[in-house]
Amino acid sequence: MPAPARLVTIGEAMVVLYPDHHLPLADAHTFGSDVGGAEFNVATTLARLGLPTAWVSRLGGDGFGDRILAAAHEAGVDTSAVERDANRPTGLYVKEPVAGAGGVRTRMHYYRSWSAASALGVAQLRSEPAASLLRSATVAHTSGITPALSASAAEVASTLRSLVGPDTLISVDLNLRPALWTGRDRIALDGLVAQADLLFAGHEETGAHFGHVDPARLFAELPHLETLVLKDEERRASAYRRDGSETHVPCLTVEVVEPVGAGDAFAAGFLAGRAEGRDDTAALRLGHALASLTLIGHGDRPLSVPDRGERDTISAAEDAVWEHWRVHPGDIPWAGGRVPAASREAASPEAAP
Repeated sequence: MPAPARLVTIGEAMVVLYPDHHLPLADAHTFGSDVGGAEFNVATTLARLGLPTAWVSRLGGDGFGDRILAAAHEAGVDTSAVERDANRPTGLYVKEPVAGAGGVRTRMHYYRSWSAASALGVAQLRSEPAASLLRSATVAHTSGITPALSASAAEVASTLRSLVGPDTLISVDLNLRPALWTGRDRIALDGLVAQADLLFAGHEETGAHFGHVDPARLFAELPHLETLVLKDEERRASAYRRDGSETHVPCLTVEVVEPVGAGDAFAAGFLAGRAEGRDDTAALRLGHALASLTLIGHGDRPLSVPDRGERDTISAAEDAVWEHWRVHPGDIPWAGGRVPAASREAASPEAAP
């Protein structure tokens, strides 16, 4: 296989708080904490897989920013293009457990207005070291959340092609968050998507944003797009190519503890497969595998990542074997049943089959 690609992600990271014992916020007095954010999740997962990865962003000059940098360094992410801002805080979000007919769900509360990441701008990306990282990147990845952060971040998104090398693959996760666009035109999101060579999107958000989910129409509407990855909830994920080829891989059966971050893990898995020279079937499988390792825990990132041998096992498995794999805390099929202690500790009695 070819040497691993250099991947660069651009976007925010935040500290997340969640109430101990899964209590409603009104009743919670103690909280646990973690780190998350779409592009941060992708970067740290790719780096943990052993792929050389850099992350471009901004953090406050505060303890939360220190916490995020430490998590990035632990994963092996190049943070040389992360700026610190003494006048703006690091973003924060809070997870609130909410009981519903289908069991306990998670409601997200974001506190990112006037954050350091919202001041991300073109000047930073045109300056060193970000400029060199982007020019040498094989893949530059961001999401639809970035242009929603602020006018300056929207400018970054709308001019992304001019900021990266001509041969750099631009990867975009649609990540449509209607609340972020309330009362605003989505022209900046459209501008970002129009530059994408590779687009990740869920069926529901694709229909909401484009008005349809027809791959042929999307290729006609997006002339730069080469690969479209459509995720159909718990059913399957599909990779469509401009040449008309398409690949479909069913989702794994997973004992879901919490869904937050699974989409980011899927994107990281697919990008890893592409970076390692694997075909679309293998890349989709790696996406599903990384997503499942996120779904079985309470964090926003995979509890563990498959090593190179395990990625080969996932890629080479017969279809019948793949379709019968079940993933739950305590049993990771491609790892011979091995699972980190953290996975067992994260298991929840509310987990749905």
